[in-house]
Amino acid sequence: MPDPIPFRPRPQVPPEPKPSLPVVTVLLCLGLSVVYLWQTGLDVYGDLVLISGYALTPADLFGLRLRPPEIEGVPPIATLVTAQFLHGGWLHLLGNVVAILLAGILVERRAGGVRTLAVFLLSGVAGLAVEAAAAPGSTAPILGASAGAAGLMGGVLRLDPRGRIHIPWPGGGRPRLRAVPALPVIGVWLIAQVAGLAFAAGEPVAFLAHGTGFVVGALLAGGRPAAT
Repeated sequence: MPDPIPFRPRPQVPPEPKPSLPVVTVLLCLGLSVVYLWQTGLDVYGDLVLISGYALTPADLFGLRLRPPEIEGVPPIATLVTAQFLHGGWLHLLGNVVAILLAGILVERRAGGVRTLAVFLLSGVAGLAVEAAAAPGSTAPILGASAGAAGLMGGVLRLDPRGRIHIPWPGGGRPRLRAVPALPVIGVWLIAQVAGLAFAAGEPVAFLAHGTGFVVGALLAGGRPAAT
C-alpha cells in the first residue's frame, strides 16, 4: 500500500496592509489652522506686528530698505518659512488646507512623511522667493501656504499621476468621500493657474509663485512613479 500523501496546508496569503495614517499631512493642516485661530485672536496692533515681523516683505528680503527698528520678528531670510504659516482670511486658509489634504495624503503614502514635509516647505520657499523677486522693492507683505500646496500637487504628478484622491461628494443626504483620479484634478488646477496668469490685472505674481512651487515639488518628490 503506497504511503499516504502528506497533508500540506494551503499557504496563507497575508492581507494587504491598510494605508498608514498620513500623520505629517494631518499635523500640517492642523498647525496652519491653529496658527490662524491664534492670529484671529490678536487685536489690530498685534496682527500688524505679527504680519510685519513674520510675513515676507520683498524689500526687506533683498536689502532694499532698512527694517524699521520697532518691527520685531525673525530675520528677513527666515520669513520665507514663517510666512507660509500665516493667512489673510478663512477662505485663504481653507483653500490651502483642502489642497494640502488632497495632494499631501497621496504624496505621504508614496514618499513618506519626511519627504512630504520637505516638499511642502522647500516648494513654499521657492515660490515665495520668486514672488518677491518679481517685485523686489515692494513693502507689501506676502503670506500663505499656496506655493507649498502647489508643490504637493507637483509631487502627485511625479509620484502617482494615475492614483486617486478622495474628495467630498454629495449624495445620500450627506457628503461622502469619493475617490477620483488625481490627474484630472491636477489638470483643472493647472488650467486655473494659467488662466489666472493670463487674465490677472497687473498682479500675476501669486500665480508665478504657485507655478514655481508646482515645478519644484515635482522635482523634489523623487522616487519612481507608481507602476500602472
